[in-house]
Amino acid sequence: MYTVIWLAFFEILLVLFPAFGYTANITLHGILGIGILAFAFYIQRAVRATSCPARIKRIAVTTFALAIFQGLLGLALAAGIQLSWGSTYTNVMSFLHVGTSIAIITQASSSATAFDMWEEKEFQTAG
Repeated sequence: MYTVIWLAFFEILLVLFPAFGYTANITLHGILGIGILAFAFYIQRAVRATSCPARIKRIAVTTFALAIFQGLLGLALAAGIQLSWGSTYTNVMSFLHVGTSIAIITQASSSATAFDMWEEKEFQTAG
C-alpha cells in the first residue's frame, strides 16, 4: 500500500523539480502515473479479498477511483497544453490534477495505516 504513497510523492517532486528536461519528465510522469494506477488496482482487489473492516475496503476502492480520475485529468491537461486551449483551462486542470494527487496520498495513507492496524489486531471491538 505504501508504494502508491511514495510513487505519488515522487510524481509531485518530479513536477516541482524537473531535472530531466520536459520530454523526459512527461514520459517519466506518465510511467509513474500508470504505476500508481496499477498498484491502486492491485491493492483494492487484494484488500477486498480480506476480512478487514468495510471502511478500509471502501478507502482502497476510492483510492483506485481517484487514480482513474487522476489519469483522465492528466490526459485532459496534456491535450489542453498540446492544443493550446489557454491558460485558464490549463490552470484549472493543473489545480485539479495536483489536488487529486494529494487526495490519493491522503487516502492511500489512511487505508495503509488502518490495514496495518487491522493486520496487527490493534482494533478493539466492543463486547
